[in-house]
Amino acid sequence: MNTFWSDYVQSSEELYQSRALRFRKDNMYRWADAIGLRNGINILEVGCAGGLLCHRIKEHMPDCRVTGLDFDLGHIAYARQKTKELGLDCTFEAGDAAELPFEDETFDLCVSHTVMNFCEPTAFVGEQHRVLRAGGRMVIMGVYRPVTPEEWIPTEDCAEQSLFERLWEAASQNPAGNIARYESDPRRYFGYLQRQGFVNLSIDAMAAVKYAPDCGNVSCELAHMQINEDRLSELESAAKGLRLAPHALTHPEQQELFRLINQRWDRRIAQYEAGEKTWDFRISTVWIISGTKA
Repeated sequence: MNTFWSDYVQSSEELYQSRALRFRKDNMYRWADAIGLRNGINILEVGCAGGLLCHRIKEHMPDCRVTGLDFDLGHIAYARQKTKELGLDCTFEAGDAAELPFEDETFDLCVSHTVMNFCEPTAFVGEQHRVLRAGGRMVIMGVYRPVTPEEWIPTEDCAEQSLFERLWEAASQNPAGNIARYESDPRRYFGYLQRQGFVNLSIDAMAAVKYAPDCGNVSCELAHMQINEDRLSELESAAKGLRLAPHALTHPEQQELFRLINQRWDRRIAQYEAGEKTWDFRISTVWIISGTKA
């Protein structure tokens, strides 16, 4: 157990806000159907990060027992604190997806979201098969990603872009930022489930509009959330870059980078509030592979 992911890859707050725009309260009924949620069952989320999906499940189906597990101690601390703030009854445990700290046949549903490609796949699937009861379901979710970069990365030829690129050119040289990756082709996941004894293998997909602040069906509150999630992603990326390469920028340059980031997103908020439409939007598509323990 460590805090590598929350320190160098994605912070707990960044992940929580990003997932909040995907697993929204108003579309949880769709996710519940796709994942196979039923009230009263015992659910484990493997790789829960800051606990957003656990919280959404508990809010949507309060009679479920919900446990979240993550290897990152920073994520677990965040999830526990957030659970207290929300007044929810969820349990969070620090642990390894390849050696789950649970008894055999404990859960009715094991679910994960963008996790399997960072774990040794045979152990990842085998451990969930072990802790599932007969008839239990394993659900693996992943995001279909186009080849375009993250939309919040500065692309205009300006001081912000120059500072950001200098920072990450240096940060990319630090081996501490390297992430161990395993099987990344979801087409191969079926074979791992089949070899562990899962049956009734299936695939589904969910598409959700993650960002469309100028559209009439997006509330003012949600529009601000969408814009500020991009702001948070860029600010967190700059902070992570500085942890990896603390001397890539001088202190005044660091301060200027953060000022320019906030200035850009303040400008986008002001544009929205003034009714100036750009009609930019993003759709997030999630594939969902599942199997049943015989």
